[in-house]
Amino acid sequence: MSDYIKVKDNKILLRDQRSNAIVNDSKYEYEKYMRLKKQKENEVNRVKNLEDEISNIKDDVDEIKNLLKTFIEKLQ
Repeated sequence: MSDYIKVKDNKILLRDQRSNAIVNDSKYEYEKYMRLKKQKENEVNRVKNLEDEISNIKDDVDEIKNLLKTFIEKLQ
């Protein structure tokens, strides 16, 4: 961290002397970010799983409809 200097009037922000970028040095903020990122990933996965499940159900319903149509045709 020797390439960083504290930002005036801020306890958690540092400035990278090489790139002049501002860096957040708060472990709490980092952990908060990682929790939110994980929650977002979980939500995306949940939605994807639900979409896949709905697609499978639609396929099953189509198959049932086709079987019923065939059955009805054979009865007539």
